Amino acid sequence: MILPRFTLRATIAAVTFFALFSLVLVRAQAGDTWAVAASMAVFSLLVIVLVHGCLYVLISATARVIGTQSLPARTRQGGVQLSPDEQLLPGTASPASET
Repeated sequence: MILPRFTLRATIAAVTFFALFSLVLVRAQAGDTWAVAASMAVFSLLVIVLVHGCLYVLISATARVIGTQSLPARTRQGGVQLSPDEQLLPGTASPASET
């Protein structure tokens, strides 16, 4: 599906929110302190979301370039396994390879 489905209720709610926010912006332009503070709070939240998104993309790209690191994990019996699929201690044959 190329476009997500929107309900009429969600569309009306979004139009109402943006209409009210545009009124807050008009009052902020007129110089009301509460409106300036409210609009700055909303814009600050948008900037925070954008910064987090950019950092996620940057860290994701860096991880793909560098590659993944295989960290060993301790088992309940005190052994070490290199992957979650490895059920036995390292160096022993797996049950699938014995058959």
